Amino acid sequence: MFGIIIWAIVIIVAIFLLIILFSSMAIIHTGEVGIVERLGKYVQTLQPGFHVVPPFIYRITEIVNMKQIPLKVDEQEVITKDNVVVRISETLKYHITDVNAYVYQNKDSVLSMVQDTRANLRGIIGNMDLNDVLNGTETINQTLFQQIATTTAGYGLNVDRVNIDSIQVDKTIQESMNKLLRASREKEANIMEAEGLKQAAIAKAEGEKQSDILQAEANKQTQILEAQGKAESQRLIAEAVRDQINSINEGLKNNGDLYLTYKNVEALEALANGSSNTVVMPSTAIDSLGQIPAVGKVLASAKHVEN
Repeated sequence: MFGIIIWAIVIIVAIFLLIILFSSMAIIHTGEVGIVERLGKYVQTLQPGFHVVPPFIYRITEIVNMKQIPLKVDEQEVITKDNVVVRISETLKYHITDVNAYVYQNKDSVLSMVQDTRANLRGIIGNMDLNDVLNGTETINQTLFQQIATTTAGYGLNVDRVNIDSIQVDKTIQESMNKLLRASREKEANIMEAEGLKQAAIAKAEGEKQSDILQAEANKQTQILEAQGKAESQRLIAEAVRDQINSINEGLKNNGDLYLTYKNVEALEALANGSSNTVVMPSTAIDSLGQIPAVGKVLASAKHVEN
């Protein structure tokens, strides 16, 4: 009976020692750190790896995640500069930079960061009109990020990114905006259609203008060619007449008197063929005819008969 009691005590002590041993061992994973306190006072920060912490006096009070953490901020209603209520939802991404400030200097650093973010967002939206809010999410993100970056540093946090997920307005306002949007689109469509018709008319007029210019140029070239042809023809005729005159002049250089006599004979022939039986001729003409041998003999015979 006594032996059983001893063995029971040994087993209990062994189990107790094992419990103490296992409770004093700690494994910190990558991306995390452990906060060690001694009797409620901060002692050190344990880095990733295996650690043995003496029990009872020392203990790991908290494991802090040092990775980047996404946080969905609850949707909030904000009033714009033109007194329109909009509902905005956003997402933050942050990571812990100062473990001591995160754990000991703030009761709830994440809650403080969210509250500051919501307050700054109200201030930003309150200075913007509805159209600017709906079309300026990127500007809102940048402004909000700059404002909360310095504030959250005191919480041991660093905000890496701010995203506006959605911006919603009242149904009636949305319907009015849709009507304005449709009217704007119809206006743009009409402007584009009118611009297209204008460009088509300009292109048609330009084409007709070019056609008229080409036609006028063709007519001009035709007239030039015709004029050149006529000029060339007249030049050739003039050259032919000139050559004929030159030929006649050349022939008259040596036989001028004979040529004139021949012309007188042709004139007499024409007169003789006429209805008149009497032909009166000047003596100079008769003298010139006498130079022709045959005519001269006739005239000589006539004179002899008269004598």
